[in-house]
Amino acid sequence: MAKSIDNESFEFNYKKLEKIMQKLESELDETSLDELMKNYQEGLKLINICRKKLKEAELKIEKINSEYNN
Repeated sequence: MAKSIDNESFEFNYKKLEKIMQKLESELDETSLDELMKNYQEGLKLINICRKKLKEAELKIEKINSEYNN
C-alpha cells in the first residue's frame, strides 16, 4: 500500500513540490491544460502539507524553548 503524501517527510514533499514547479515552468508549452491543472492541484496540496509540517515544527520548538526557559 502506498504511503499518503501527508505521511511523507517535509523534505520529500518539498522536493516533490520543486519538481512540479520546474515541470510547470519548463514544459508549459508542451503540456495539456488538463495536465497543468492536475500538477497545479497537486502542488497546492503539497504546499498546504509543507505549511502544516512547518507549523507543527514551530510549535514543538516553542514548547521546547518554554520548557528550558522556565
